[in-house]
Amino acid sequence: MENVPMLIAAKSTTRLSTSTAPKSVLKSVSKSVVVEPTKGWSQQLQRHQPKDFREFVDNISLLLPLLDTMTNVVFFVKDSQARYQLVNRTLIKRSGLKDRQELVGLTPEQVFAKPQGKDYLNQDLRVLKEGRGIVDKLELHSYASGQLGWCITQKLPVYSAEQQIVAMVGISVDIDEDNERILRKHARLASVEQFVRDNLDQKINIVRLAKLANLSQSQLERTFKTVLNMSPIQFVQKMRLEHAIRLLADPKLTVTQISLNCGYGDHSAFSRQFKQFTGMSPVQFRKTHFKG
Repeated sequence: MENVPMLIAAKSTTRLSTSTAPKSVLKSVSKSVVVEPTKGWSQQLQRHQPKDFREFVDNISLLLPLLDTMTNVVFFVKDSQARYQLVNRTLIKRSGLKDRQELVGLTPEQVFAKPQGKDYLNQDLRVLKEGRGIVDKLELHSYASGQLGWCITQKLPVYSAEQQIVAMVGISVDIDEDNERILRKHARLASVEQFVRDNLDQKINIVRLAKLANLSQSQLERTFKTVLNMSPIQFVQKMRLEHAIRLLADPKLTVTQISLNCGYGDHSAFSRQFKQFTGMSPVQFRKTHFKG
């Protein structure tokens, strides 16, 4: 969504589209949304291309009743100018609005607080202009309603039959904040989680984590994806950023001190990565969320 050179902002040239006969396509889409909302969009729809933007919107709008029931999923379709055209109820609520039509026609810059909204808009325009999607991007969203939440975001360009990008479709799926509850059922991952928590101020090697879990690196990757919907690296980065946010609440601590406490030897590198996750610098985040 709106949403680091290290595995986080992976890009793709995958094309997404839909067809003039939506029933079979929509059945496939609904299955991918329900079962694996962050995967399979391109594989399910890449063979189908709409005549134009309106046809795509009309077909996908048939899914809105389903998408409106998903309180942990933000879904949207934007036009070539990155303006919202279809949104689900979760996005409306988190934007602090009451009606779908209040959001339609607005850009992210008009919906989200600065500078996060401008970053989301620039991200969208890159997808729409360059045709390269955003896949499995870990983000911390800060909504107008005041809600903060981690999610995994996908954004894909939509191509017409004439091979023109006519829209962008996106989905952000919440990450369960109660990692400890989930990991209690997975002893190997629980040991990894505890090690990461105890060593946030140190460099953490993924090879070491795999050995700790008695798994190969590929097995560790698959297990994390299955259990927590994120990679081991994303998990480490998430925990570092959560720790940083807790420390930002203490006005006595400088950004340099916080970066060292979170395992960053260079506070400028910490600030850059913090902004890539949250859309704000640490100083801006502190001013916005810890005013008192």
